[in-house]
Amino acid sequence: MKKLPVLLILLSLALRACALDFNPPPLSMTPGPVQPTQPPVIVMATSTPLPATQTTVPPTATLPASSETPLPTSTPEPTATQPPVTDLNAEQLRNSTYNLQATDHQLRTITLVNGSYASGPDLAEPGYIAVNLGEQIAFGDLNGDGQKDAAIITGENFGGTGEFISVQAVLNQGGYPIPDLAGALIDDRAQVQAVTIQDGEIVVNATIHGPGEPACCAATLSTRAYQLIAGSLRMTRLTSTTPNAPERVITITSPLNGTEIDGPFIIQGNVTVSPFENNLVYSIFTDQDPQPVEQSAFLVGGDGLGGPGTFELPLDPSKFNYKGTVRIVISDLSPVDGSTLALTTIVLVFK
Repeated sequence: MKKLPVLLILLSLALRACALDFNPPPLSMTPGPVQPTQPPVIVMATSTPLPATQTTVPPTATLPASSETPLPTSTPEPTATQPPVTDLNAEQLRNSTYNLQATDHQLRTITLVNGSYASGPDLAEPGYIAVNLGEQIAFGDLNGDGQKDAAIITGENFGGTGEFISVQAVLNQGGYPIPDLAGALIDDRAQVQAVTIQDGEIVVNATIHGPGEPACCAATLSTRAYQLIAGSLRMTRLTSTTPNAPERVITITSPLNGTEIDGPFIIQGNVTVSPFENNLVYSIFTDQDPQPVEQSAFLVGGDGLGGPGTFELPLDPSKFNYKGTVRIVISDLSPVDGSTLALTTIVLVFK
């Protein structure tokens, strides 16, 4: 009889354990159907690989690349650090400051406003000068730096009837005209038809005064070329003609421009019109001296009556005691007033 209480106690504990195992989860407070509880997935520790239908998720998943086309990137706006335009322009040249050596050989600093300058309102005032920029402007490289320089035409008036026309070289410095001008006088009251820059030369077509022509009435047509040489604008070629005469042209046929010379040599060439008394003039210049180291006349083989002719000019570099670049200018000078009727230039290297 003593075993009965013990059995009752064990039976009571067993019934309570069963009640705990089959006790359902509490109902949701939200009305609606009750979803069945999914049994837990039990993963066994084993070296056997999972079946192919089993999907595993790595701890850190990599998102797939987007299939959308990216938006285009907008072009940035220009900033103040971008380099300026490097070409000169006509408006800039018409409103710039220049150092101008006028025909009176006095150096002046002038500022053009809309292409004009005047030292004062009174033409009779001592020292009066007015400068006007011509309509013809050319652009091109004059000093071999790859930038486009400019050639302009200026007219200078000193209070009288004269209007001295000059060609000026304006160098380009980073898109700005430098204040120094290299200029050369064309003529008083010359009529300029065209200005161009070709192969580093300024070429000017103009009507000028020939020998004996009155100041009012220029009638000689001319074509002239200028180059920047040692900081100055030098005329390297000139042809001229009157309405009833052939064009005066001097041509050098030998040696070629830039030839290296190491001994005596001969310059050969021809003229379309023989000069007065068959005389031409040669001048030899070095880079270091603006004045000729030698200048003299020599004869042309021609009829002396305006027909064509040829010439041979023998020279010996040893007499000059100079090695380097030389410029030899051959000119046809008027016997009336000494003005130049025709001119040509050759550049050689004395060894």
